[in-house]
Amino acid sequence: MNKHSEAFAGAMKATGTRNTAVVEHLGGRISPSDVSNWRVGRRPIPAEHAPAVAALLNVQPEEISQAYERMVLAGLPLSSAKSGTQRPAAGHVSLDRLEEFGFAEGPMRLVLPEFLVRPRIGLAPLQSIRWTLQPTEAMEPEIRRQALVLVDTSVSGLDHVVDSGAYAYTLWGRPDIRRIQIRREAWCLVRHGSGIEHTIVPEADLEHLRILGAVCGWINPP
Repeated sequence: MNKHSEAFAGAMKATGTRNTAVVEHLGGRISPSDVSNWRVGRRPIPAEHAPAVAALLNVQPEEISQAYERMVLAGLPLSSAKSGTQRPAAGHVSLDRLEEFGFAEGPMRLVLPEFLVRPRIGLAPLQSIRWTLQPTEAMEPEIRRQALVLVDTSVSGLDHVVDSGAYAYTLWGRPDIRRIQIRREAWCLVRHGSGIEHTIVPEADLEHLRILGAVCGWINPP
């Protein structure tokens, strides 16, 4: 047994939790034999189940799941819990995906350590924060492709755009994240890097530019 399975077995014993209780808590997505394997270290607890199991046992998810611990260190602990079905473990926050942004890899909800999220969102209300992935290289090296991006959806719509701010948007239905410069007769969607063309959106085409929220933070991939 490694330290994670020992911690899980110890928490199960200390709380008097039965295998069937864990199965019920996870909505029947696992079997009692899975829990038995977790207890003896034959199989590890998957990262997606760690937050819910940890909340049941009143421990931290990284204590019982090596996979979750690795994702914490990488800055991307994931949860596959459906929106509103489970509370995050102590010291964590859960964020829904920015669905309007289009397809994104990963679950509908992320569970992240609070110490990673709070400094990045500042005074933005947590309930308005959504997550998505940077789909292009337009903001590199500042925001790398596939970076986890935190978006404040309370700041949306063309009227809320501040010159040179970074925003998640769709243009003609295509999603991207860039800084937006406001000009008298056109808006400029700025790409980083020398020799790279920006996207110019004339006033006549602004109706096709949909602002989904302001970028308030990001976590670049390791």
